Amino acid sequence: MLDTRMPGVLSLDQLTAPAGEGRFLREYWEQKALHCRADETRTGGADRFTPLLSSAAIDALISGQRFREGELSLARSEPRIAPGDYVLDNGEIDRGAVMRLWQQGATIILPHLERRHAPLAQFCRQLESVFSAHVQTNIYLTPSGAQGFHTHYDNHCVFVCQVEGRKRWRLYDTPAGTPFRGEQFTPGKFAAGEPVAEFVLEPGDMLYVPRGLMHDAVSEAGSHSLHITTGIIVKTLADFLLEAVAEASLHSPHLRRSMPPGFHLDDFDREGLRALFEAAMDEARQQADLDSVLDLFIDTFLRTRQPDLSGGLTTGPVGPDTQIRRRPLTPMRLASDGHHIALVVAGGDISFDEPALSALEAFVAGEPVSQADFASLGEAKAREAIERLLAFGAAERA
Repeated sequence: MLDTRMPGVLSLDQLTAPAGEGRFLREYWEQKALHCRADETRTGGADRFTPLLSSAAIDALISGQRFREGELSLARSEPRIAPGDYVLDNGEIDRGAVMRLWQQGATIILPHLERRHAPLAQFCRQLESVFSAHVQTNIYLTPSGAQGFHTHYDNHCVFVCQVEGRKRWRLYDTPAGTPFRGEQFTPGKFAAGEPVAEFVLEPGDMLYVPRGLMHDAVSEAGSHSLHITTGIIVKTLADFLLEAVAEASLHSPHLRRSMPPGFHLDDFDREGLRALFEAAMDEARQQADLDSVLDLFIDTFLRTRQPDLSGGLTTGPVGPDTQIRRRPLTPMRLASDGHHIALVVAGGDISFDEPALSALEAFVAGEPVSQADFASLGEAKAREAIERLLAFGAAERA
């Protein structure tokens, strides 16, 4: 299988060192927390996350760019902060109010900062290549000795990367089990109980928190705390089963029948419905096309990735000798309808005429290609093929 990892971008194996990727996926993923200390890692140490972000970079972003509601928020456990305290009537963030509330102990939260900050985007792409899942970042910049949130759990797994300062974490139990993606934490619904672990994250430390595990954190006195919470937004087996049943219903009139009339009545024959249910499950199992559903999941995953368009404006025009290669961390695959070839890739499909198939197969396999490889399309379309692969982020210059 082609290795599309990008050198210099923090990998899952490095992130989870010294446990490493293999052991992490076998023993920790969706099972239990993992605390990786900076002084136990093979590379980077306390500074291993600074290439991703710094408080100076956040200061430059907030002072130099405008933010709207939803792109920046503030949190403080006590006293609480309302959006009206820092959001103007036009929906724009009052950056002066943000600075003032930060002085008063508020945590600055920057959700989805990978959309603005290229190092975070590359980090997310590296993890997406492992988990086949959408990866997003939430940035938390907390003043000294402050707490942004009370004890809670998240409905997705997270990697907490401590960049600057020190933050004391307490881990509890998983009273909600493994929550669904849309199952939000409800304060007061579950008792946290006593902590089962307590420790301080130092710069360069990483903490993996599986979804459903209750936790809280307070920055240590003496310095602010900056950490990157990286969330893994997965598709579940339940998602796959629901799609498989929907796909099977396209081939089975039995699955498209209505529910029995009168099912809301007290004397409704539930045993009769149970027999219908068992028959429907058998029918769905026989009719569902696993490969078709998996291809749908793959294509949806690929198309919804954020394309990497870096370098598209600075590398000059395409010529006959221009060689390109597949861009690392950009997943893709080929699909055909018999007349056209679609390169299914981040951001959407790129369509080509059928004669481009052999050149595209070589390109997807990681081989460098040029206009000569697309000669069967004719000179103009061969040049256009190279230009489009570069413009839409599928390729970089070899």
